[in-house]
Amino acid sequence: MYIPGGGLVRLKESLASLSESEAKIADYVLRHPADIVNLTVQELAQRSGGSPAAVVRLWKSLGFEGYNDFKLRVASDVQSNATGEYTELQLDGSFGSIVLAVEESLNQTIQNTFRLLRETDVETAVHHLVNARRILTFGVGASGMVANDLAQKLLRIGFSVQASSDFHTAATVAAQLGSKDTMVAVSHSGKTSDVVEVAQMASDNGAHIIAITCFGDTPLHRIANTRLCTSAVEPRFRVAATASRISALAIIDTLFIYLANHFDEKIYAPLESSRKAVASHKLERSGDQPSP
Repeated sequence: MYIPGGGLVRLKESLASLSESEAKIADYVLRHPADIVNLTVQELAQRSGGSPAAVVRLWKSLGFEGYNDFKLRVASDVQSNATGEYTELQLDGSFGSIVLAVEESLNQTIQNTFRLLRETDVETAVHHLVNARRILTFGVGASGMVANDLAQKLLRIGFSVQASSDFHTAATVAAQLGSKDTMVAVSHSGKTSDVVEVAQMASDNGAHIIAITCFGDTPLHRIANTRLCTSAVEPRFRVAATASRISALAIIDTLFIYLANHFDEKIYAPLESSRKAVASHKLERSGDQPSP
């Protein structure tokens, strides 16, 4: 049975943006996650040096349905050992240590991302994708790869979608979107100016904005109608976006498979047609040539 977590993940992701009174309580919970399960609001406030009002503001600002929901999700994280920290990659490390570090980082990224993901948000996103007249997916850099991946999946099942990683192209499309259209904006930081500006343009024209972005109060988060939150802590020094890209791709796969399972009658025919269209270019055995 799926038990939602995400209590500790949301606290970690939002710690820097919380008010001083809320941050004090959040810090206590992060240091003593197993203790709060049996604490009342008043007891948590007393132990953390905060106030009951600040405790209430904290779980509300993090999007929990109530204090019990908050405690349940923290307890789920503790039980599943979602309290570990990411391991930074060592440039002079051995091959074995690098492989283990990558594995640990990616596993933790995917687990924490799924703890942030809510079924109602996925359901809403799928609804707007299925019913959209036109779809624009947009991201830059590594996020552009994610936007392209979603567009390629949607094209295979007959959706009218355009992907872009170029501001001018995306802005041109966004200027033509309307209330029957959907834009998927991809930016882990939620602060990439190109993505925020195009999303605002599409939103001003009435399009539904789906943001694949980090949890927390960011410019993109404020524009979006539907938010699918990623969780990724990248090393201070990095050669590429790794964890953030994987977390966004995990959301894309979940979104697409959810769509396929709930709208199979709509996508089966175009999916089969697209499969047949490229079948002649698949080699059946090593060294074979494509069929004429």
